[in-house]
Amino acid sequence: MENKTYPMHELGIAKNEDLKYEIKSYLDNKTHSSAYIKVCAMELKRLGHMELSLALESIAYSKLNFEAMLMEAFGMKEDIRLNLNNVLVRAEEDVELAKKIADLAMEKKEWEVYNLMHELAKTEAENLSALMGILNRMLKDRN
Repeated sequence: MENKTYPMHELGIAKNEDLKYEIKSYLDNKTHSSAYIKVCAMELKRLGHMELSLALESIAYSKLNFEAMLMEAFGMKEDIRLNLNNVLVRAEEDVELAKKIADLAMEKKEWEVYNLMHELAKTEAENLSALMGILNRMLKDRN
């Protein structure tokens, strides 16, 4: 069933190259702004300022959603299979990079950083495995 009543977000709605350039520039400058807000929220939570922490978490989530919508408007790629493949490739790269940083932290005896990066690598690997399993099942069911 196709929804004709309400407009839906679509990949690649920005067609003009100047507009795409400006969106890309904006994203390059704002990519981690939601993460910085989340870091502030985490610190405020540790300091006991729960109300402000929760407000900042909500703001960070809202910014993350708009960043994703801008990426969608920019049109990462208009092929969902290619986009999913890019997600998998990036996830694999993230696992390897987290492992590399964990190894360096171990070498430098920075145990808190090691623990953080080790857990990050493990979680990224688990997420990658889960996503690959779901995609393999879905693609097998379609063939």
